[in-house]
Amino acid sequence: MFVAAVTALFLAIAPATAGSCDSQLRVASASKGTKLAGSFAKLAQCDKTLAEEQYLRLLENAQFAEAIVGLSFAAIDHDIWNPVYRQLGKISSYDDRDLIAQTIGESCKERERVVTFLQGAYFGLRDLDFQQWDDAFIACDHKDLTSWIIQTSETPPEKLFDEKYNALMTILIEKLGAEALNHLATAAIRAAAAGPFDTILTQMDASVAPGLGQVADSASLEQLEAQLLRVARAVGPEKARVVADRLATSGADAAAARLLPEVYPDLMKGGGAFLYGAAAIETGDCKGVKTAVLHYAEVEDPGTRWVILADVTEQLQGVKPKLSKCEVDEGPWAVGTTPEPVKSGKDVDSWVEELAAQWKNQGYSVKTQSEKAVKLP
Repeated sequence: MFVAAVTALFLAIAPATAGSCDSQLRVASASKGTKLAGSFAKLAQCDKTLAEEQYLRLLENAQFAEAIVGLSFAAIDHDIWNPVYRQLGKISSYDDRDLIAQTIGESCKERERVVTFLQGAYFGLRDLDFQQWDDAFIACDHKDLTSWIIQTSETPPEKLFDEKYNALMTILIEKLGAEALNHLATAAIRAAAAGPFDTILTQMDASVAPGLGQVADSASLEQLEAQLLRVARAVGPEKARVVADRLATSGADAAAARLLPEVYPDLMKGGGAFLYGAAAIETGDCKGVKTAVLHYAEVEDPGTRWVILADVTEQLQGVKPKLSKCEVDEGPWAVGTTPEPVKSGKDVDSWVEELAAQWKNQGYSVKTQSEKAVKLP
């Protein structure tokens, strides 16, 4: 496979002279294909600095992917890294870029310098340039690189989003799958104070996401749930709520409910119960006056639900109507609850007052009706 032409800028650069290394440079400049690696190695042995300066100009002489890989090895073996890092961006064929990166990565067991070379890419390259080398990281099956990826992933940067770090987490997931969860959870805990906490949670979800046409693995989902609970219990109420909301959104309502003590430590009642307010809205037309009756009640939940709405709706809609002499609106009554647990009945009363004000602003004459307290099983 021939590699598309390197940027014309480098084609236009004339060979430099290097005193006693002139002959090695001339040979390298005249070498083509797989012969280039050997002549470049001799140039690097003669003058490493000159070889590094000329690398990208000589790259065009490689002509195809296999030869570029050979040239890369010659440079890496002589600790000439910067132009090798940059070369993928000079190759227009994305297939060739991936092939070159993958082949270099696959060599890491036989060429130990490749491991160090790849580690240096994380610290030395810009975000986009680093991402071009992801195939090399994934292809490298060396315990030292894997350990380094784990250690670096577990040490997140102190900013809300870092594209390079996000790419490294993706590499970790590609290499370990659901086994990355433990390491990502450690990273999330460390990022809670000042770091890409939400991004790490997203990557935790991605680590167990099924492929196209596949079904999510139940064991992996259990791992995810366990690790998210571990994170939530270590990061304080604000971040714990973020985790709980994600669990609830994904359908793991029971797991989210187990975090209620972490999210609302000051609102827990005896036995781990929590207090909420709930209201059903009865509406109708009473002699030309739009009227709403707020049937409200205090609700005690034993701490087994993250959202109580579904469990109180039928009971609140079943209380005795107050607008039987009016032309009532058709359909079931709307039901709402306090968005989170409350401390006391006074907080329920305040919530009802706010709700009544909202309906008054919509042009309704509003009445409130206290109903019997609800105790959920």
